[in-house]
Amino acid sequence: MQMDNTVKQTAFLSLRNLEKVYPNGEKAVYDFNLDIEKNEFIVIVGPSGCGKSTTLRMLAGLEDITRGEIFLRGELLNYKPSKDRGMAVVFQSYALYPQMNVFDNIAFPLTINKFSLPAVHEKLFALNELLGLFGSESRAEGAVRAVFEARGRKKEKLQTCAAMLKIGLPAAEILWDMMRDDAAGAGETMQETAERRRRDICARMEAEKAAAAAAHIRLDDRYYLLDEEGNVKLEQRKYTPFEIRCKVYETAEKLDLVPYLDKLPKELSGGQMQRVALGRAIIKNVPIFLMDEPLSNLDAKLRLTMRSEIVKLQNRINATTIYVTHDQTEAMTMATRIVVMSKGFVQQISTPEEIYNDPVNIFVAKFMGSPAMNIFEMRFNRAEKNLSGGELTIPVGDGFIRRHDEFYTGKKQIFSGYESEFGEKEREEIRKILSVTGENKDERPQLGRRRSVLDALRRRPRVKTENAATSYEKKIAGEKYRKICEYADSDHPLIVGIRPEKIKLEKRVPGKKYANGFIVKPTVCELLGGEYNVHFDFFDRDIVGQIGAEEKISLRDEIVVQFPLSNIYIFDPVTGDRIL
Repeated sequence: MQMDNTVKQTAFLSLRNLEKVYPNGEKAVYDFNLDIEKNEFIVIVGPSGCGKSTTLRMLAGLEDITRGEIFLRGELLNYKPSKDRGMAVVFQSYALYPQMNVFDNIAFPLTINKFSLPAVHEKLFALNELLGLFGSESRAEGAVRAVFEARGRKKEKLQTCAAMLKIGLPAAEILWDMMRDDAAGAGETMQETAERRRRDICARMEAEKAAAAAAHIRLDDRYYLLDEEGNVKLEQRKYTPFEIRCKVYETAEKLDLVPYLDKLPKELSGGQMQRVALGRAIIKNVPIFLMDEPLSNLDAKLRLTMRSEIVKLQNRINATTIYVTHDQTEAMTMATRIVVMSKGFVQQISTPEEIYNDPVNIFVAKFMGSPAMNIFEMRFNRAEKNLSGGELTIPVGDGFIRRHDEFYTGKKQIFSGYESEFGEKEREEIRKILSVTGENKDERPQLGRRRSVLDALRRRPRVKTENAATSYEKKIAGEKYRKICEYADSDHPLIVGIRPEKIKLEKRVPGKKYANGFIVKPTVCELLGGEYNVHFDFFDRDIVGQIGAEEKISLRDEIVVQFPLSNIYIFDPVTGDRIL
């Protein structure tokens, strides 16, 4: 259950020791480490203010990095501007231009930026595109004749032909010249015409290759221009209007937006605007997508639909996606790996299954899952080898006692070190523990507080609060060390958790005897279609269990409750870490 913060050298994208400290001294992100492989869908999840959006903004170049490094394919990104990082950001607010229609909104990134594109031998590249059209079964001849024989201007016909056949405009112009005066094709079948065109194209290509060789122009098998070292030459240029048009329509087809390309954002629904924002990111053809709570503005049904659409899109275009959300259901259903954060600290990084079934601490256990895990306090009795609380007694064996003792021995060793040395590292370790347990929220001294105008006028010296903060965390460390020492050798409280679906519930049948379990009265019955969420009071807490909806449950019924021992989790109340 230990979290691995090491960074692999071969990762596609590496975030190493990222930290963010604001000018007032408040630290928003602590030592964030993550390796991301190509085509992964990473979801960063946590409550508001946990630092997830700040991390995403540092990655995108929208926020300065206080400490740490970001590498993409081994290249350091820290000092690169956002536009040069090869990333596309989808914001929560969509950020569409209200005066532009859908076409122009999607096309906008291509109209304002220059892109590093391969330099090609234009004629050979165009001829090679045409060569693929005239095989044993020509997919061009009939369709192209219909286009060229229709009414309209030459420019429009060429663009229609190029878009229909998915070729460039230079290739369409060559095809136009070939078909404009085609007396040689009288009496031929379509296949004979295609074969003649193929021979003509091959002859032209051989002539162009010979001319290129004579001019000492180096080409690869795709007819890209090569430099002296054999690398493909790149040129910085904008896309042509035709190339932009083709890319917009291709992107709009993926997102089912073609019927809306001439509409303004105000004429679209929330889901359609979300797809336009996604289209603007997709069209840039970058290797990484960054999404900052993109579905939070949608209604529940549309959010469910868009959730699956984003996953399908990610699989279709093989992008690497980093997605930020506070919704743990989105995280569980979309991610290949989840990063759980709390108060700037990474709590756990793992697959959805492991996060749900093997949480490392009580924060992850409570945060992930809907309904949330039931948490209640019980008392560990070493002599009787059990946990007891109210009417419930859970027997524990020698294996648990051995694990319990090993856990507290390890914690004693860690906390004893705080007695002799307590620096910034130790202070942050204590603050991470507090981020798990959620205790003492209001007692922590406020750092970086601004002086009042009156203080400034009086020229009073700024009060140093750093020592006070360190003293506070050292005091917390001492209190926890004393508790750990006490718990290691005596009976003490433990926190027990169980998932609602793991509690065994049964509607009580009058007259039937039940050997095990507790009889409770429901306080709330929530029908979810195929099952009920049944709330009842136990351990002086509201406990939630789940039962199938085959039989109707009401507040007048009685429920038999059993807690299967194999499905419980046990946490340390001092540090919040999981013992079992």
